Amino acid sequence: MKASWRRCLLFAIFLPNWFMIPAFCQQNDSGQSLGDVARKLRKDTTNEVKMTDADTKKLFESVDRIFAFAAEDTGMPKRATVKRRLVAKADVEKYAAAQMAKEEFARSFAQEELSMKKLGFLPRDFNLKEFLVKSTGQGIAAYYDDETKVISMLNWVQPDQQEPILAHELTHALQDQNYDLAKWRKSARKPDGSQAGDSGKISGDSQIARKAVVEGQAMVVYVDYLLKPVGRSLEDTPQLIYEMEESAVKAVADSQLMHDAPMILRETGTFAYKEGLIFEGELLHKGGKKMAFAGAFARPPLNSQEVLHPETYIKGEKPPSEAIPDMKEALNDQYEAYDSGAVGELDVRALLKQYNERKIADEVSSEWRGGAYATFLRKDKTAAEVAPGTANVALLYISRWKTPAVAEWFARFYARTLSQRYQSATVQEAAACSGADCPVSSTQIATEEGPVIVEHWKDNSVVVSESFDAAMAAKLRAALRDGAGGVQAKREQPQEELGLRLFEIPAFETFAGQVGERIALEMGQNIGR
Repeated sequence: MKASWRRCLLFAIFLPNWFMIPAFCQQNDSGQSLGDVARKLRKDTTNEVKMTDADTKKLFESVDRIFAFAAEDTGMPKRATVKRRLVAKADVEKYAAAQMAKEEFARSFAQEELSMKKLGFLPRDFNLKEFLVKSTGQGIAAYYDDETKVISMLNWVQPDQQEPILAHELTHALQDQNYDLAKWRKSARKPDGSQAGDSGKISGDSQIARKAVVEGQAMVVYVDYLLKPVGRSLEDTPQLIYEMEESAVKAVADSQLMHDAPMILRETGTFAYKEGLIFEGELLHKGGKKMAFAGAFARPPLNSQEVLHPETYIKGEKPPSEAIPDMKEALNDQYEAYDSGAVGELDVRALLKQYNERKIADEVSSEWRGGAYATFLRKDKTAAEVAPGTANVALLYISRWKTPAVAEWFARFYARTLSQRYQSATVQEAAACSGADCPVSSTQIATEEGPVIVEHWKDNSVVVSESFDAAMAAKLRAALRDGAGGVQAKREQPQEELGLRLFEIPAFETFAGQVGERIALEMGQNIGR
C-alpha cells in the first residue's frame, strides 16, 4: 500500500481530568516531514479565533461520528449523547489558574517534595514548584470533563485537526458512561483480585496505575483512528507500539526540558502515556479487545509493576506490596509521622538512573519486590522549621528484592549515593553484631544531618534509616521486622508510590503534557520519514 499520505501533529497539554495526546491530521504529501509540520504547528498563534460558524457546525457534527468509531473500536456501548461546547483560550487559562490555586494541594506538595529530597530523588536545592510552573506549556486541546460530562473543543483549532484529539477524549467519555471514571479511580482492587467496596480503598498506587489504563486505552483508539484510512489498527500492527517506545525514549533524552528535570519527573511524566499504551497494546495482542478494554476495567492493575510488566498482570501473579508499620510505640513520643508512601518499581528505576546506573536500571529494577518509606518530624521542631530543608526530618525506608545478590547490590548502591546527596558523608565502622538476628551487611555513614545506616537482611530486604541515632534506628528496625526486640507494630495498608503521587499536583499534570509533546514530536518525525 502506498504511503501517499502523511500526518501532522497537534499537541494537547492536560490538567486534572484533561488528557495530553499527540494528534494527527491527514493531508496530501507536500514533501515536508512530519516533524517539520509539527514544529510549524507549535509556532502557530492561538490568540486569534480561527473557526467560523461553518467550522463550528462541522466540528460539533463530527463528535457523534467519532464517538461511534470509539465505541466500535473499544466494544464499549454508547449510553448517552455526549454534551459538547466550544471554549476560547481565555476559558482554558482561567480553568488552569483555578486548578493551580487549589489549597488542598499545598500540604501534600510540601510533604512529597521533602520526602523526595530526603530519599535522594530530588537535589536538596531543587525547587519543584518553581520548576513545574516554569515548564507550563501553551498547547491545549479538546478535553472531556468527567464531572460535567461535557466534551470541550477549541475555537482556535481547525475541525480536521481536532478530530483525532476527539477520538482520544471521546474514549474517556465512553469509559465514563460505562464505568463511572471518578468512582472507578477511587475504588481499588484487592490483592486477591476481588473488587473493594466503596469503603474498601486499598492503595493509592492502585488508583494511579488505573490512569495508565484510562490513558492507554484512549491512546489505542487515537492510534487506531489514525490508522483507519489505511485499513489497519494496533490489533493487527502491534509492532508499531514498540516503534513509538523507541521514539519516546529518544525524545525524553534529547529535549532541554527533560535534560533539566530530575529523573523521577522524567520517568513519571511519561508513565501514563508511554507505559499505558504499551500495557494496553500487550493486552490487545494477548487477549484481544475484550481483555484490553472491558477486561482492564474489570481487573485493573494494582501498581506500576503490573503496568511495567504486563505479563505479570496477564498471568494474574500477585504483585508485591510493602508498608511501614505504625511506629508510634517505637518512637516513644520523640517523633511524629510526617509523610509515608510506597517506593515502587518505577521509583527505583528513576533512582538508579538519577545516580548514573542507566545501563542496568531496567534490569535491576525488574528484580524489585516491594518498598515503602516514612518520614518523621522531631516533636520539638515545628512544620515551619522543616519546610526549607531536610535536616529536621528523619527517614525509614525498606525495599525487598528477588535475590540476595541484587539486595546486596542495591544496599551498596544506596550507600554510594550518599556522597552525592549530602555535603559531608564519611563511612564509619558499623556496630558489632553477633547471633542469629544480624544483617548480612551493614554500612554506617556520618552526615551533616545525622547518621545513615544501610542494612541488607537475610530476607532480601534492605533497611535504611537516616537522621535517627543508632539506638532509635535499631528500635525502628526491630519494629519494621515484625516485632523483633519486643516492639509489636501494627501494619497499615499500602500507600501510593512516591513518583506517581506527583499526579495529584496540577502543575505536574501540565509538565507531563510537555513531556508528551516531546515524545509526540519524535514519534511524528520517525513516522514521517
